Amino acid sequence: MYDIFLKTYRMYGTALWAFAIVAGVSTFAIMIVITANAILRKGINWPLPAALEVTQALLVVAIVLPFAFTQFLREHVSTVFFTSRLSKNAQRWLHSFWCVVAFVLFVAVTYGTFQYALRSYAMNEQIWGATIQFPVWPAKMAISLGTLLAAVQFLLDAIGHALIPNFREQAAETAGLNAHV
Repeated sequence: MYDIFLKTYRMYGTALWAFAIVAGVSTFAIMIVITANAILRKGINWPLPAALEVTQALLVVAIVLPFAFTQFLREHVSTVFFTSRLSKNAQRWLHSFWCVVAFVLFVAVTYGTFQYALRSYAMNEQIWGATIQFPVWPAKMAISLGTLLAAVQFLLDAIGHALIPNFREQAAETAGLNAHV
């Protein structure tokens, strides 16, 4: 059973890695759009149409999609002043508890943002740029996707810490995704 869970955890980590790559590519695309806009604006006095709107939408992708991958790698800021004084078993169960709390919170956020994004899609919400209309709902859907990925990651972490006593060590060994994106 542990092997099946760890294999599932590893496959999910690979999917999260792909989403983190998408976030990295969107960051690079933001850089390209801003640079092209600046060069065109200063060089020939012709700004890139919808540069601001595209940058805003890509920024959402760049920020929200890698949340779960960061949690997968255990790269979030963690304060261990109190918990380092507890036994390993107490640390394990406390971490599992907080992962369940985070899971419930992120499920609620996912539900709310998804409803908000569906409403935006249904009414065809648009941003009026300087020259074109730009749809808002894809960025709102990206927020919902990012929070869903984080919720699933917190659920897997809670299950892993509850089932496997040395889950952090085993997950790190089996994940195989220790490279930073």
